[in-house]
Amino acid sequence: MEAVVGLLLMLLGVSHGVETYCDGRQDGAQCYGALGGTVVLQLMDNASEIFRYTWSIKPTNKTTKTNTTTILHGRKNVTVSNLIANRSIFTPSNGTFRINNLNWTDGGEYELLTFDSDGKESEQRTLQLTIQAGNRYLPTLAGVLSAMLILLVVCVAVVCAQKKKPNSKPKEEENLELTYADVRTVRQPGRQMQQRAEKEGEVEYGQLKFSERPQQTVEPAGDECVYPKVRKDT
Repeated sequence: MEAVVGLLLMLLGVSHGVETYCDGRQDGAQCYGALGGTVVLQLMDNASEIFRYTWSIKPTNKTTKTNTTTILHGRKNVTVSNLIANRSIFTPSNGTFRINNLNWTDGGEYELLTFDSDGKESEQRTLQLTIQAGNRYLPTLAGVLSAMLILLVVCVAVVCAQKKKPNSKPKEEENLELTYADVRTVRQPGRQMQQRAEKEGEVEYGQLKFSERPQQTVEPAGDECVYPKVRKDT
């Protein structure tokens, strides 16, 4: 159970620092970032092929006369300035701009301008970065975490049940085998005694069948004369 809780805490820790990615190479791209999280913006393919570039955030209220604020300024593979360098990094080789610990002021419309070696503007693109109070994937992530927790609890219960079964099953089988052996042992003498009794019965019957009949003697009564009687036993 401690492992389950540890895994859940680890997953919750990962969800707290959610990192999102947005391809800003298309003009008018809509990008999102979680408050306190990280966003990776793909601004260009390779900055080394661009002579000079600036990436600026435009004012939220377009009616104001406030100038845009340049966030990033670079020349080919060299970053000239980065206004939020303490929590961001730009990688010229792949043109990605990574912003950590997003706050409300990071949201807005950004504009990328590129210039050629003559100082002429070669391209202009915008993207909209929206900062959300919570991770938009948090409900889905919470559901996944809950399902995983339930699955882990079920697995632990199954494992515990499987561990108990091998301990009780051999005892039941052993008792059955011992009982069966006792029954067989009791039956054998019974059969032998029955067979022996049958044999003895046959012997007694044979003795009665073939034994000689006892002679009967008749005593004369009173004054009757006694005549010798001769009887031949058959």
